[in-house]
This record gives sequence, C-alpha cells and structure tokens, in this order.
Amino acid sequence: MYIFLKNTGLTLSLCMAVSFSVATYGKQKSISWLDSQINKDPEVVAAKELLNASNHRAKSLTQAVYNPELEASYEKEGDFDNYSIGISQTIDFWDKQSTNKTIGEIDVYANQQQLLSLLDSKKANALTALVNWQAAKKAAQLLSEREEQLQTLVGIVEDKRKAGLLEPLDAELVYLNLSQIFSEISESQIALKNAEVKVQELLPDWTPNTTNLFSFTFGATSYSFNSQWVEEHPKVKLARAKWKGQQSKAQLTTMESKANPTIGVSAGKSGDEDLVGVTFSMPLNIRNNYTDNVKAAYSEAIAAEANFQSVYRKQSFEAKANYESLNVSRKYYEQWQKLTKGRLDSSENLLNKRWQAGDINTSDYLLALNQRAEGLHAGIRLENQFKLAEISFILSMGQLSKFEI
Repeated sequence: MYIFLKNTGLTLSLCMAVSFSVATYGKQKSISWLDSQINKDPEVVAAKELLNASNHRAKSLTQAVYNPELEASYEKEGDFDNYSIGISQTIDFWDKQSTNKTIGEIDVYANQQQLLSLLDSKKANALTALVNWQAAKKAAQLLSEREEQLQTLVGIVEDKRKAGLLEPLDAELVYLNLSQIFSEISESQIALKNAEVKVQELLPDWTPNTTNLFSFTFGATSYSFNSQWVEEHPKVKLARAKWKGQQSKAQLTTMESKANPTIGVSAGKSGDEDLVGVTFSMPLNIRNNYTDNVKAAYSEAIAAEANFQSVYRKQSFEAKANYESLNVSRKYYEQWQKLTKGRLDSSENLLNKRWQAGDINTSDYLLALNQRAEGLHAGIRLENQFKLAEISFILSMGQLSKFEI
C-alpha cells in the first residue's frame, strides 16, 4: 500500500517579520514598456506556446478514455449468406478519465508557474543589466570630469612654472596623474560598452538614449523576510505542482494495471436464422500484473515530493541570504550618503583655493583630489551594490511582478 503524506514542506517555514511597505504596490493594469521588451524574448515565446499546448492537452484529457468499436463480418456458406454487425465498448471501470482530467489541470498550472518564473527571471536580468549600465555610465562621467580637471590644471601649472611659482616637478606630477587617468578612462569606456551591449541583448528596442527606465526605483520604504511569500514563489509552486502531478500519474498507473471490461452487442443472420449476441471480455493480468510499474510510479512521486522540499528549502535560504545582504548594502550606502552630503563639492572648492593660494603643495593637492575621486567611485559602487541586492531580494521572494516598472 502506498500512502501520500501531507505537505511536510511547510514545516520548513522560517518565522520572520511580515511587513513589506511599498509606495507603489499592485499588479499592472496594462503592459509596461519593460514587459513588452521581455515578451519578445524567444524563451518567453517558447514558454507561452508550451502553456498553450498544455491547455489543449488538458482539454483532450477531459474526454472519454475509450471509444466504442464497430465490428462487422460476412461469409458465404453454400447458398447462404451469413453476416453480423456489432458494437462494443470498453468500460472505464476505475474512472481513469477523472484522473486524466486532474493531470491535465496540474500540467496547465505547472506551465503557468514555469512561465511566471521565467518572466520574473528575465525582468530581474534586465533590471540588473540596467543598474550595471547606469553605474558604468556614472563612473565614465566621473573619469571624464577628472580628465578635464587635470587638463585645466596642466595649463595652470605651466603658467605658474614659467612665472617661477612652481617647480618643474609639480608639472611632472600633474602629467603622471593625467596619464594614469587615460588608462582608467579606457577601462571605464570598455566596461560601459559591454554594459550597453548586455542591456540591448535583453531589451531589443533599448538604446542609451531611451528614456524608458533610464532611472527606476521600486519605491519600497522598508523590507522584511516573509516565509509565506517564499511558499508562493513560482519556483516553489512549480515544484509542488510537479509533485502533485506525479502523485496523480502514480494513481493513473495503478488504474492502468487493473483490467477494464469490454461489453458488446451484435446482430446478424446465419442462413435463415436471425442472430442476436452479447459479448463480454476481461483481460487477465496473469503473466504480467504490472506491479513493478506501479512501484516505480510511486517512487517517482516520493522523489518529486523530496524535490519540492529541496526547492522550498533552497529558496527560503536564498531569500534569507539576500535579505541580509540587502540590509548590509543599504546600511552602508545610506551612511555614505549622510557622510558625503554637501561635502564633496565644498571640499573640491576648498582644495582649489588652498592650492592656488600656495597653502598646500601640488603633491598633496593631487593626492587629495584622488582621494575625493575615490570617494565618489565608492558611492557609485555602494549604490550599485544596494540596487543589485534589492533586485535579488525581491526576485527571491517572488514579488518582482508586483511592482510597476
């Protein structure tokens, strides 16, 4: 005897806080530009067609398992013509039709969850590519500004050197810094181009000048881990559907191992005699009782249950890890914002004034400018890290489709 256990995967739930305050939360009433781009992806098109196929398959599984059979015979016996015609029907004694219907419905549901999971993954990849492109663009702009600053500084240093206010070494220090910037600019431009190509791969109609999604935000005011959302994640739902589907298939295998009777009626003529007959047949599962097929099917169902628990557990810990990463990245990004607010511009002006007044030498001035630039780069990295952590957490909680982007 095979007994299916109740969903034990729910005991793996992690009890955490349950708030997720969002300024703009809810399903989209109309398709967004981002979704329209994702829908062009060949993988998405294929997943939608598979869903259509499962719908047709499910409809076919609601129909009768057996069709009636028509039989006819004719023979000539001397001067007599013998003939008969009959119809027979195999009875779905174990109600395989009902189980087939359940299998079809589960298959449709599984393909729906497969499509939802794919759409969320594609959207997360597109948003990640956009975030990386934005960070690369900011870094490239920052380096371009530094180049202009040093080019201007070269002219000032040359004028001061000719006037005898600076040593030749000061001009050499500026040239060395400028040459280093050229290398950094080259690397940043390569990174920017690679980021652009990645976005174009995922969003066919996107260009660097596209106003859509140039800068997006989730509008979330606070985050917390919710185990209920993990249970509703498309990947978890898909694994659960496969488990339930395998259970139904195991039940169907059991039914198919049992014999179904066939009943028929016939009428005809043999010589001058009228014939009326009733037939009954039943397969005898003597040489093969199909028990091994049944055992295999139930083992596959148990394996599907274990896979569901594995997927649920993995998704839970992935979401929890992403939640912790989000908290850390958000904390330090906000600290950087508070620390540098209003200071970066004022520090640049102060450095320029003190250097031109001769209060600091050129070496210290260039070192301070480099430290300021590194602080700006750190801000770009922290912002990028926070946005990527935000995307990963929302995706791992299965909530990405809830945001209007």
